Amino acid sequence: MASSTINNTNNTPKSKVPGSISQNDRFLEYDSKTSNLVDGASTANTTHDLVHSQQLIARMNKLRKAEHLCDVTLKVEQTLFPAHRLVLAAASDYFAAMFTGEMVERHMNVIELKGFSASVMEILLNSIYGEPVIVTNDNVQDILPAASLLQLNGTDIQRQCALFLASHLEPANCLGIYCFADLHNCSQLKQTALSFIWTHFAAVVHSEEFLTLKANEVEDLIQSDEIEVPNEEIIYNCVMAWIKHDQTFRQQYLLTLLQHVRLPFLSARFITDICDNELLIRSSHKCRDLLDEAKRYHLRPDCRKLLTGTRFTSRRGKDEHLIVAGGFGAHQRPVDIVERWNPRTNEWTALQPLTKRRRYAAAAAIGKRLYVVGGYDGRQRMNSVECLDLSQENTTWQPVASLTYRRALPGVCVHQNLIYVCGGFDGSSRLASTECYDEKTDVWTIGEDMHVGREGAGLVSIGDHLYCIGKCISMQ
Repeated sequence: MASSTINNTNNTPKSKVPGSISQNDRFLEYDSKTSNLVDGASTANTTHDLVHSQQLIARMNKLRKAEHLCDVTLKVEQTLFPAHRLVLAAASDYFAAMFTGEMVERHMNVIELKGFSASVMEILLNSIYGEPVIVTNDNVQDILPAASLLQLNGTDIQRQCALFLASHLEPANCLGIYCFADLHNCSQLKQTALSFIWTHFAAVVHSEEFLTLKANEVEDLIQSDEIEVPNEEIIYNCVMAWIKHDQTFRQQYLLTLLQHVRLPFLSARFITDICDNELLIRSSHKCRDLLDEAKRYHLRPDCRKLLTGTRFTSRRGKDEHLIVAGGFGAHQRPVDIVERWNPRTNEWTALQPLTKRRRYAAAAAIGKRLYVVGGYDGRQRMNSVECLDLSQENTTWQPVASLTYRRALPGVCVHQNLIYVCGGFDGSSRLASTECYDEKTDVWTIGEDMHVGREGAGLVSIGDHLYCIGKCISMQ
């Protein structure tokens, strides 16, 4: 395992990745006595504040359970829950408004709550008072609506429920979770579920949940550019399957939905063999017009520039591409060739060539910026690095700060927008050193050495750690 802590010297061993949430393992930007003292004091203060708040809420919880100093009682079903107004108001915007506004409950000693069970109230109250809550399949759909109703923004319970549901997303349940999140105003869970739907759309449309959607919900989904499908036939088939699930009632929506199918991107054979023979389309003049429009797109390539609008634009999906940079050609000579593969069109296109020919290089991406690191130019191992910004039109490769050491076949990965490089071969030995690049400052910083030198190893980040795996190692 490669320790990922970066410092200006190699004599400060640490094991966490810079930027992690650990309070006891801070990344120091300036290596000086002053900054060490300040950082240590800050860490100590933060730790003290955290411990103090935990102890405080734990004592309040003991008082609650002993029914000491409680100034309000919550009644859910027939169960009474003594509590403290101050604690409830601090954890819940709902209770804060109740106890500080002009609501009649402000002066009541017993307040009856409806909309959820006593068992759920007990879980929420425990969470408010700092007790751990175990979210399960059996309780998550009861806890989250109640937490949303009470606006428990001062607790972690809503985030726990959202993370639990997000971790259990499947093609068979993602639509239900999306609607559930939308109903209870869980925006992050809603977006996570929607991204899952778009990514796994081909599987989602075969679920029972899809067939039970309303017409406007189907329309909202299929009109998105973000859908990830290998071909438009999947969109067409899911629309027809949804219509035919309740054909008598749903055929009225055929034209509306068919307008969101990118018919020109159906194959010519599919159009003539499947669409032309579909009775529901043949019985609608306007649906046939859409089909004729798609046929014209195929038969008259010279007219395509005149055909505008969403129907004549392929879906973007996540706009992910595979890029291959450098390598070697005839006689194993390094090349500067860069090519991009689009999985949606199954096409390779050429990008701007590298400024230097490279083989045995490594690459990493931060956002739309691609970095190629080190390598071998046929004469010597390289420490140069260059960057291509794919968000710009007609962009070219630009040099950035060079590595401290020459490296061929290094391990590379990105963690929290920092590029980490470890190992590699410098022409005489396999390296154990590590480096970290911050594109904001255009600076490489030396990190802690690995236990052994490695060449051609894989480097990955998991949580707060980096792992360097396998390949040739030096036993020196």
